[in-house]
Amino acid sequence: MKKAIFILLIFISGAAAAQDYPDYGLTKLRLLDSGRTIEVEVNPIKREPTIKTGLFYYWYSANQVHSTQGGYSGQLLNGLYTEYYQNKNLKEQGAFNRGLKDGVWKSWNKDGTIKQVVNWDEGIVTQRKKPTFWQRLNIFQKNQTLPTDTAKANK
Repeated sequence: MKKAIFILLIFISGAAAAQDYPDYGLTKLRLLDSGRTIEVEVNPIKREPTIKTGLFYYWYSANQVHSTQGGYSGQLLNGLYTEYYQNKNLKEQGAFNRGLKDGVWKSWNKDGTIKQVVNWDEGIVTQRKKPTFWQRLNIFQKNQTLPTDTAKANK
């Protein structure tokens, strides 16, 4: 009888410890399209974007990645994007934020040499990287004088 209770307790504790991970709707797709391979994430977005007519939106539908200026009709790309040449070398890599290119995007030639590095800010090409949070706060800048220091210097 003790063995039966012990075995029963083992099964109950094993079933209680096993948990299913929640499905957050994360989707990573691998597409084969005319000699190139694309790995793209279509993660859920918290809110629909306000569509701007001058920007190109990238979206997924019918087993293909599409881009349209000023709109979309499918699931917006949201997450990492990697594209490969037929010889398995990287072709392009970056990230999408609600269908728009965002952050650093790199592209390579077929031989693996870097072709271009472009910084994007929500679908718009920028000349430099976005400043970090701390750079925007501007508290760690050198040669910064406080108002009290300038008042003392004038005396």
